[in-house]
Amino acid sequence: MNTLFGGERRIITSPSGESYMYYESDYFSKALTLQEANKLNEQIVGEGVVLLKNDNNALPITGSRDISVFGKNSVNLVYGGSGSGEKSDMLDTDLYSSLEDAGFTTNPILKAFYKDNSKSGNGRPANPSIGAQLTGFPTGETPISSYTQDVKNSYNQYDDAAIVVFSRIGGEGYDLPRTMQVSFTDPSAVEGASSAQDHYLQLDANEKALLEEVKANFSKVIVLINSATTMELGDLQDDDEIDSILWIATTGGTGINAIGDVLSGKINPSGRTVATYARNFRNDPTWHNFAYNGVKNGNRYVVGEINRPFYFVDYEEGIYVGYRYYETRGFEEIKANPASTWYEDNVVYPFGFGLSYTSFKWEISSTSYPDESVLAKNGVIEVTVKVKNTGTVKGKEVVQLYYTAPYTNGGIEKAHVVLGAFAKTNVLNPNQSQELKLSLKVMDMASYDYNDANNNGFKGYELEGGNYEIKIMRNAHELVDSLTYSVPAGGFKVDSDTEYGVQPENRFDDVSSKINSVNVEQTGGTMTLMSRANFAGTMPSTPTLADRTVSSGFIDSLAYPQQPWTVDQGKPYYTANAPIQASSELSENEVNLMLYDMIGVAYDDPSWDTFLNQLTVGQMATLIGSGNFHTEPLVNLGKPRTTDPDGPVGFTNFMEIGEATVYDTCFYASPSIVAATWNVELAFEQGKMVGNEGIWGNDRGDQAPYSGWYAPAVNIHRTPFSGRNWEYYSEDGFLSGKMAANVILGAKEKGVYTFIKHFAVNDQETNRDSNGLLTWLDEQTMREIYLKPFEMAVKEGKTTAIMSSFNRLGKVWAGGSYELLTEVLRNEWGFKGTVITDYNVYAHMPADQMIRAGGDLNLIQDKRPTTSN
Repeated sequence: MNTLFGGERRIITSPSGESYMYYESDYFSKALTLQEANKLNEQIVGEGVVLLKNDNNALPITGSRDISVFGKNSVNLVYGGSGSGEKSDMLDTDLYSSLEDAGFTTNPILKAFYKDNSKSGNGRPANPSIGAQLTGFPTGETPISSYTQDVKNSYNQYDDAAIVVFSRIGGEGYDLPRTMQVSFTDPSAVEGASSAQDHYLQLDANEKALLEEVKANFSKVIVLINSATTMELGDLQDDDEIDSILWIATTGGTGINAIGDVLSGKINPSGRTVATYARNFRNDPTWHNFAYNGVKNGNRYVVGEINRPFYFVDYEEGIYVGYRYYETRGFEEIKANPASTWYEDNVVYPFGFGLSYTSFKWEISSTSYPDESVLAKNGVIEVTVKVKNTGTVKGKEVVQLYYTAPYTNGGIEKAHVVLGAFAKTNVLNPNQSQELKLSLKVMDMASYDYNDANNNGFKGYELEGGNYEIKIMRNAHELVDSLTYSVPAGGFKVDSDTEYGVQPENRFDDVSSKINSVNVEQTGGTMTLMSRANFAGTMPSTPTLADRTVSSGFIDSLAYPQQPWTVDQGKPYYTANAPIQASSELSENEVNLMLYDMIGVAYDDPSWDTFLNQLTVGQMATLIGSGNFHTEPLVNLGKPRTTDPDGPVGFTNFMEIGEATVYDTCFYASPSIVAATWNVELAFEQGKMVGNEGIWGNDRGDQAPYSGWYAPAVNIHRTPFSGRNWEYYSEDGFLSGKMAANVILGAKEKGVYTFIKHFAVNDQETNRDSNGLLTWLDEQTMREIYLKPFEMAVKEGKTTAIMSSFNRLGKVWAGGSYELLTEVLRNEWGFKGTVITDYNVYAHMPADQMIRAGGDLNLIQDKRPTTSN
């Protein structure tokens, strides 16, 4: 077993350690593995960048290539985010070297100007610390007044194109500011901002002035968006003097090398957006319920006139997140008024959008169901699409399948279009074709009716009777072709999970109960859910002081019992039959089963009970209570210590003290650009490469591999302002789930288990750990949006590890929710594996609650469950 996991001692001596070696690296050294991982990262970025605008075929840049690169951040790109998953393993590469390697000559005077802080300013500040509450944050852009005449004179020699770089940060423990004021007590604007009332994801005054300077001096203007989250880009899209916009996200350590090749045309961009680019973020439904809601303590509970140390967030938008809102509202506005321009007024780039240097023609070549067929409950819709490159250069194309379900006003909430499948071609040469098969299970179109909205006496997943459209689309808005099928009257219901036999049913009525609540003592208030039947009339509103005011009894109800064993009886986890554990630690001669004897033994085999009964209660408590980036060894039972590093952009451990054990690992690009590839095969290769890195592990030290990985992270881009969007894939749960499942499968192929995180509904950093942010939403939204990627990671990715989250679901800590960790995760989804907490230094996350809920491991050095009762 130590051959796989490493550790302080070797256990297996006969017949030989090699007999138990299950995973081998594809590369003969740690150094070579890193080299290949860096190459893969470049491929990910090359395939994930999104060409948002390309007027006049400004890209690729051909012919003379003497260019000027503008923007203070061009010499200090945002390569990743900050926090526990932060990496800074940079090679000697940057945007300028990428351009020069691709055959461009860059303006050296302009670069030297930006590098010299005494001339161009200090640039953006260091990333905020975990726990910061930002009211504004400077971009660090250089004022035009600082540009000397010598700098301006340099333009003429490098005027084939101007490349302008705009960068935005992201990180753990803070959200991006929705104002640009200095502080809660100083309402003036931060340096460079146009107004204190602007937000961080708009261009600031210095950036706007820079664009005017560039447009006045260059005939070809290209903007690079160096941000893992969306920005407001409507003005840039509308500006005829800006030719091209390329989203490059955050590229990790070597991914920037691909950017020069994209600009030169060596790589044809094939990325697609992973979130909707709205024109005005203030008009998004989530604007009204996020972070501190625009004022200090704007999401804090109040008793009487006293602020209490508890915070909340209301997901009043329901299922209408991202494109599900914009495409649905746009459809309803057109239905009400065919001349409506609501959609164009609100959306700049749809979800799934991206341009190419070539063109493609699509046609449906075959289907498993003829058009206008009646669907069977257990059927699978298969649509084969022939894609032909009709342009003049080679490239890749993404085909997207969406479905439109029948909707009744006042019934089950449904988005107008929902992503159901997608596929990506290989590189196609001009005139070359490829057929792509897209598959969708009929029951995957089911909606979750948590409150019997259609009055048929059923709560759960159901596919209502009526017509269903299967749409082949270039993005969430642009239709290519469609098919119409029908479901018989009465529809189909999910009365049991076909694989596990456990029926999905309401588990979170206590969380949903805040909607139109009549018992505010239990729910701490009431909230109204947005409805498609009346978007304007149900638009979410910002919580008022009255909304924040609760009783002292409500606050008291948030506490977990100090002696939970006094109230255990009658709980679903309670049993009167305690296992018989060893009274003292067994010697090796007394042990009947070693851990390596259990290799290959089925999960539910009774011999596991025999093995586990050999542990003392103290050993169990130590194993459970000490799990920060490792698991403890059980020497007498042959269980080695394991190393389980963070994070979503590659192995790291920000808390290491002394000699590092996690080092020389790839700094991967943001998961948002991984998702933007829309390439599940590439996601698999990333996971497999991480697995290869895990095998080499601490090669220069104890030679222990990196056995586990605190990743992937699949929380949702609910709002562009989430500080941790750089760690997450998308606003869409299906796309997130597909990418994560394939990363997991790739890592598993090399023996690395993945702690997919943060389970669940942890989409806000502000106050996440302040006694556990109380998160209120309906169960339909929870299941269809926020649990979806975790479900796919379990069912398709077969993950064997998962990390719970800091926040609460309603009043119950997520990591201590029996309904979440046992009833949904283990019973409904069939999860077999370990649940670890998020970093546990907080009073609202007791180990006693965790183990009763179905958790296994505490991410802390020593926080053990109670053993005396």
